[in-house]
Amino acid sequence: MTNKTVKHFINYFFSDLFVKGFLFISLPLLSRVMTPSEYGKLSLISAAISILFVFLSFNIQNAISNRYMRTKNDFGSYLFSNLSLLIPLQLVVILLSPLYLEFLSNIFGLEEQDIFYVLIICSMLTLFNLYTGYLIAARKSKEFSLFNVLSKLIELLLIFVFALLLVENQYLSKLYAQLIVASFALLIIAPKVYRLLVIEFKYEHVRSALLFALPLIPHALTNNLLSQIDRFIINDQLGQAATGIYSFSYNLGMAIVVVIMAWNSSWQPKLFQFINEDNKLRIKKVAYSSAVVIGYFSALAILFSEEAVFLFADKIYYQSIQIIPIIIIGNALIHIYMTYANFVFYEKKTLYISLATSIALCLNVLLNLWLIPNFGIEGAAWATVISYAALCFLHYLTSTFVLRLNYISICLLLGFIFSLLVIYVIYLFISLLPYFFALTCKIIIAVLAGYILYHYKSRLQLG
Repeated sequence: MTNKTVKHFINYFFSDLFVKGFLFISLPLLSRVMTPSEYGKLSLISAAISILFVFLSFNIQNAISNRYMRTKNDFGSYLFSNLSLLIPLQLVVILLSPLYLEFLSNIFGLEEQDIFYVLIICSMLTLFNLYTGYLIAARKSKEFSLFNVLSKLIELLLIFVFALLLVENQYLSKLYAQLIVASFALLIIAPKVYRLLVIEFKYEHVRSALLFALPLIPHALTNNLLSQIDRFIINDQLGQAATGIYSFSYNLGMAIVVVIMAWNSSWQPKLFQFINEDNKLRIKKVAYSSAVVIGYFSALAILFSEEAVFLFADKIYYQSIQIIPIIIIGNALIHIYMTYANFVFYEKKTLYISLATSIALCLNVLLNLWLIPNFGIEGAAWATVISYAALCFLHYLTSTFVLRLNYISICLLLGFIFSLLVIYVIYLFISLLPYFFALTCKIIIAVLAGYILYHYKSRLQLG
């Protein structure tokens, strides 16, 4: 691994680690001041922000970061041209919101006033995400980490403070906290973005960005829905309390995504460079090595998921123990999905990405509608695993047989899934033992696997 790649990975990793660490610290606190029903409504607010942000941003921030990674030529004019289009469009969409607030309220199960505040937050987040995306593309990992940690830490602290102060409707603490943080973030980021601008509008820059961004909107939307739609179906069929239990489980199961996203943020610019150099062997070695490391951390998360619930949750959330290992398997597959999808992103064939995600979403909805009534929230967890596995396979097909660029075998996907399922079965057998013996077995497995990984570290290549 090169020194710069290591440095950026460490910055991204510890940034997300701090953010998720504070999130985990907040979980036991929130679980003691919020009922599962209120926690479920808070998760619906978060889901609404994630989904509506796709429409309010028009996905332009991804086009801008992709442009910077590929070429820095005329970037200031490129940025100015697209902001000149985006900001007026957002104002129009918000001004017209009275025409569609009732419709969105029925879809998300929230009040119309809540939806309006969500729209405001989404428009404010656009510039924040645009700038942080630029920081990743420019490999300014230290500045990105600082913004990421401070904004999320302050937001989590405010959520907890408002949850304590509010006598009812504690779920609104998410809205109030994010409005405050987004407002202050804009005051800091706006001058930085302004200094990047070159005041010169070019139609071809807007056209180029839209050709990249618009085909990705279905992907971004379906990708959000893929991770959020189960909560809306659970809320509709099982109620807000079940939604709260599932959302709590999902948040704990997201721990592995910290490692995955940190790795991808540091690796993607380097991958594009290796593709330009036609360095196939290096790409293969890094892909397989990173899968081994991510697989190890995923296995640890599965084995010790029960202890995480005991540590972070109130007793009324203990039923989440049965589904967290399943959710971890699904989230771990995000790494394999990104391994194949990065080749498609390099070719800028975003329509293929959107198509694959749409197919996976349709499969996810059908599975949830079938599994949730029969198996409850555990059915939703397995639907996520199957859908992400299908998404990985679709991106493998696209990158290998359509674009003919992928250098990574299907064996990576099959081996990764098989390994995690074996760990899950081992976890189930160990759980049948008395707790002391079960915990001892988990520790022995973790230490032994860690020793093997360390012993063969010279064969791993991560940069």
